[in-house]
Amino acid sequence: MAFDYNDSDKSTNVLALLVNRSSEMFSDEPLEVRSDISTYDPTLQMVDNLHLGLPEFALGLILLSVYTVIQLVAAPINLVRDSTPITYRVVRSQAKSFAPAHRMGYNFRGNYLYPGGGLPRLHYLDEGPAHAHHVLVLLHGMPFWSQSWIKIIPKLTSQNFRVIVPDLIGFGKSDKFTDYRVYNTSMHKASLKGLLDHLGLHQNLVLVGHNWGWMIGAGLAKDYPNLFNKFVILNTNNLPDGELVPQRYRNMAQFTRFAVINAFFLAFNASMNLLRELFPLSLLIKSLNINFTKEEIRAFMSPHLSVSECGGTTAFPLMVPVFPTHPEAREMREIRQFLHRSKKKTLVAYSEASLLPWISQGDFVVGNRLIFYQDLTPATTAFRIPNGGHLIMYDRPDVVSQLIINFVLAS
Repeated sequence: MAFDYNDSDKSTNVLALLVNRSSEMFSDEPLEVRSDISTYDPTLQMVDNLHLGLPEFALGLILLSVYTVIQLVAAPINLVRDSTPITYRVVRSQAKSFAPAHRMGYNFRGNYLYPGGGLPRLHYLDEGPAHAHHVLVLLHGMPFWSQSWIKIIPKLTSQNFRVIVPDLIGFGKSDKFTDYRVYNTSMHKASLKGLLDHLGLHQNLVLVGHNWGWMIGAGLAKDYPNLFNKFVILNTNNLPDGELVPQRYRNMAQFTRFAVINAFFLAFNASMNLLRELFPLSLLIKSLNINFTKEEIRAFMSPHLSVSECGGTTAFPLMVPVFPTHPEAREMREIRQFLHRSKKKTLVAYSEASLLPWISQGDFVVGNRLIFYQDLTPATTAFRIPNGGHLIMYDRPDVVSQLIINFVLAS
């Protein structure tokens, strides 16, 4: 079931519309029976069902050329860089670095723990009633941190929800490995499981994930199937499992369509592969919403003011499996299989897709991935939310929070 919200008509109260239609949006209708995942490929379904016009093809081919050139330049440089031993040095962002975030209203009480397994200190927020019936775990994406949820936390706790909002290791007020090679999905899952065990939270939670936060959380849900009973997916990638191989597709035309669809991410991935910790994060953040102010960008950038604090932000783009030989490809395939079998209710909310950054509002990187989750997960209700960028819960907090509230309270 899919919905598009167009609030260009200012006489329409979008929030009232959401409240009145909650029973329709999240009803207990019978689940559609899907084919076994071994007999179909959700990536191919996405490619076949996305419309691509001439501008998308032209831009995509340019970006694919950029991707190829940058990778060729990066290859010999990385042979030297990656031949050095991995270091497990940890740094901690200074308290004064977060002054811009505090000025923007990030004034929640922080909590800290060592999640075990030799992992460094993890920071998290724990807001709302301690014994709430509904407990939501909010996981941020890249290159953001718990500050990205600042606008919807009060709206969720006003409904007597308890929200657990960690900074993944390498982000926010959590400690940071300086070497990007230390980071992987297993490390992030272990730190989150250590947090939830520490809090005594073992089942019937609601996972709310943005971007990489969703993919890490989905991996944890796969490993512990009773941990979450509902999923909320916000502007995220399509669980890439190594898709850039021609033999996966029926013909070269279909392979080319996928490459064009994925061209912006591939160019970004190559740029990160070349620049690593020197990648200009502030430029990336600005590209994700043309309306972000300088003060907002400073707040988002608070934890990453030095090269030594950018191991985590470097790692996430490079953890995305472009080719099936990538060490994370198996994890993504297993998550796909888990979600395809799962009957857990799922809310998917994306901003509109956009062609170019800095020029038009929308998500130019993964805004076209909503259709992937509509096809993959049986119990999905999907929404397009206008007038927002990649960080949809920050850009449109009223709409996103109301969608989540209705979804959690339904059934």
